[in-house]
Parts: sequence; structure tokens; C-alpha cells
Amino acid sequence: MAYEINIHVGKDGKLTSDVEPFEISVYRESKRVKLLFEVDAEIDSTYHYLKFTHARATYLYRVHDNVFEIPKAITAYEGAWEMSFVACDEVANSDSTITANYIYASEPIVATVLKGNLGIIHTSEEFKMLSQLVEGSFDHFEIPEGVGFITTNFLAEATNEFTVSVPCTVTTIKQHTFYLSGCTHIEFEPGSQLATLENYALYRIENLDDINFPSSLSTWGQYNLSGCGCEYVTFGAESNLRSLTSYAFWNIPKLKKLYLPDRLQSFSGGTAVVKGCPQLNEIWFPNTINVAIPMEAIQDCPLLTKISLQSNFNVNANFGNCTSLTRESVIQMFRNLKDLSGQASKVISIHQVVYDRLEEEDLDIATNKNWTIGIVGANDPLAGKFFHYENSSISIDLEFSVGFGCIMIDANAVNFTYEYLSDTTFKIDISGGDYIPSAWGNFMPVPVGQVINDTGVISFSSGEVSTVKLKTYSTNNVGTNRTFSIVREDD
Repeated sequence: MAYEINIHVGKDGKLTSDVEPFEISVYRESKRVKLLFEVDAEIDSTYHYLKFTHARATYLYRVHDNVFEIPKAITAYEGAWEMSFVACDEVANSDSTITANYIYASEPIVATVLKGNLGIIHTSEEFKMLSQLVEGSFDHFEIPEGVGFITTNFLAEATNEFTVSVPCTVTTIKQHTFYLSGCTHIEFEPGSQLATLENYALYRIENLDDINFPSSLSTWGQYNLSGCGCEYVTFGAESNLRSLTSYAFWNIPKLKKLYLPDRLQSFSGGTAVVKGCPQLNEIWFPNTINVAIPMEAIQDCPLLTKISLQSNFNVNANFGNCTSLTRESVIQMFRNLKDLSGQASKVISIHQVVYDRLEEEDLDIATNKNWTIGIVGANDPLAGKFFHYENSSISIDLEFSVGFGCIMIDANAVNFTYEYLSDTTFKIDISGGDYIPSAWGNFMPVPVGQVINDTGVISFSSGEVSTVKLKTYSTNNVGTNRTFSIVREDD
């Protein structure tokens, strides 16, 4: 009759034995000691294993029905063994891969083998794979075919260096999948169906190398690649990714070149899309973008010398935060603008220090195509001015600070940011505020459902700003140009 030892597996990660000292063999006998496990219900798993570690060997065995008999491989070596209880919610596959979403591993307890006898050391494929996962000794991890998603924290904090193969069946990579891990490369299988990277899916993977995302990707979460080691980031041809918003590419310390998806339509949000990339020197933009690129979209990228636009680029864009753009790169940027001759003009904005690097002939490349060149950081004659307008039905106040201002009608007010484009033109944007059409009578600062007004006009008198003209809108979106006269202290 076997010698039975009862062991409690606690939800707190501790093993408690009813035998002290804990001895798991006797002289000249093997498979005599039987371990009976009582597992706390909070350890939500189906498959149980025991990990044994000795100075001369390490083993991992399957535990069936919470009962385990000590085998010869353990009793072959006398002395101290460390034993841990491991629980998973999926069994290991025969091809040395695992898809478990949940792993529990207890603190080890010390078991003693007395006068160990001879035995045969046997290792199964299941043992090899699971021991690698538990011990962190694998150098390549191949997600099995058929898996639909990679779960949260799956290989988080696995500090050994390893590469990962993602099969075509995976559609979602969830948050913190490889967080703080030693992952060095992620390869997506041809025909990938990956659609979603959740927020923080690829986050703080310090040694992750260059990465090419599959064309199937359509949703990009916030802070992906933050703290990662990538230098080059690209997307597969005919990408499904249409929108990149705030926090898309933040704090990527080694990033040098970012090639945006070739069918991207929107690169904007309430704050930066790209920020805090100190080594970034080039961003490539496709000509499919059809939403204006605001100035705040790119921030804190001091070495960004090149904005590459695909030929026939055709949207208002403000690169006023990019102060390191070279003359050569801006000339090429102007060359790739769509020719708008005979059409409504659009605006491409650059910082004053970049503007100063250009010659008149450089500027002509853009202006001859009916593009307006906005200047950010130039002397702004609107700053600090206050304008007032009245007619028989309404009274409007228009106040400009530096880069922002306010439009007021009676008790109603809308804050705005504005872009000083030239000595005579400017543009307002109320994306940071809101307005209620019914509160404005016959006046609204922009059409219903929009945030950017048409370009305004500045008038000068004796070198001073005397009036501004701004298109305003009635409730049926009929635009009217209204002139606002300056209010002086002595008025």
C-alpha cells in the first residue's frame, strides 16, 4: 500500500503538507509515495502539473485527478528537491507549443529523497515545452495555428530573449501581451488576418527590432510600440488601417523612420499622433489622407528632417512643430503637392525657422499650384487684439490671444485655436470647444458638423490691424462674410 501525503494548494501560491519533514521516497523502493492534492477553487484551471528541480535534473509531470505517484526518475537522485504545483487552463500541444491563457505556479517546497535508487530519466515533448515556458528557457515561441487571439499578459515579463511567430488565424493581440519581455522579433505569417492591436498590445519591449505590420490590420490602439526598440516601422501594401489618432506613436526611443499605411485617411486627434520620438528623422504620408492634419499631430521630434508626401498630396496640413525640416525636404514636399490650379486653394503650414531656409523660387513651387503657405511662429498681428461687431440683431466679440481666442455672443462663448497663415489671412479651429447652434441666433463660427472655418482676412491701417473679416453661418449653413472692427481703449 502506497504511503500517502496530503498537500493543500493555496490560492496564495503556497503548498502545505501534512507530513513534516516532507520525504518522498524510501530505501530500495519507488512509486510507493502517493501525493494527494486539495486545490483551492480560486485556482481556475483544468490541467495540473508538478515541477521538480534538483541540482542534477529538472522534470515536469502531469497530475491526473489531483493524485500523483512519485516516479523512478525522481527517486533516482537522493537529496533535496524543490517541488512546485503548476496549473493551466489548456493542455500542452504535442508540437511543443502552448495556448494557455492562464498559468498558476506555486512557491516551491523542499522535498527529500532518502537514499535514492536507480532510475530512468525520461522527458516528453510536453515536458520540454512546458518546462521552457515555466522556466523561461525558450528562444522561439510559435503560436499554434487556429488560435484567434493572443491574450492579455501572455508572455509579459518573460525576460529571456525570444522571437515570436504569429499565425494567420490570429485576429487580435490584446493589451500587454509581451509587456516588459525579452521579445526581439515578431513575424506575422503570410495571409495574416490580424485586425486589432489593442491599447498597449506592444508596449515596453525594449529589444524589439524593426516590424512590418500586415495589410489586414484595421485598428491601432493607443501607446503601441511605446518604449520599444524598433527603428523602422512599416505597413503591408493596401493596408486596411484608415485612421491613426491621439497616442498612436508615443515615446519610441529608437524610431528613425515611420512609413504610414498607404491607404490612411486620417492622421489627427485631440492631441499628438506622434510624440516623443527623439531619433525620428522621416515620416512618409500617403496621398489618401482626406482629413486636415493639425499642428499638434506631431510633437517633440527634434531630429525630424524629412516629411515625405506621396505625389498628388491633397489636404490641408500643418507641420509647424517640425522645426528641423531641411530645405531639400521641403522642396520635395512642395513638388508632391497636387496642382490645384483653377480649384479652391489649400494650406500647407511650416514653422518660421523652416520658412527662412527657403528661397522665393522654392515657395513658388507650392504657390504656383494654388497652395497657400502658412507660417507658424511668425509675428502675429492678431495676438492681443479685440474686435467688436454689431448689427440690428446681434452683437459679436472676437478676442485673439497667442494662438487661441474666443468668440462671444451675449452669454454664449466658444473658445478656438487659430492659425496665422500670412500677413492677410488666418484660420480658426474650434475642435477644442463646442457650440450649440440654437444659442447663436443667425450666427455660428463654423458650419454645423464642422470645426474649421474658411480662411479669414485681416485688414491693416497705418501698419496696425484695423479689422478682421470672418465667414459666419446661419442655422441653415448659409455663409456670410462679417467684418469686425478693432476696439481701442479710448473707444
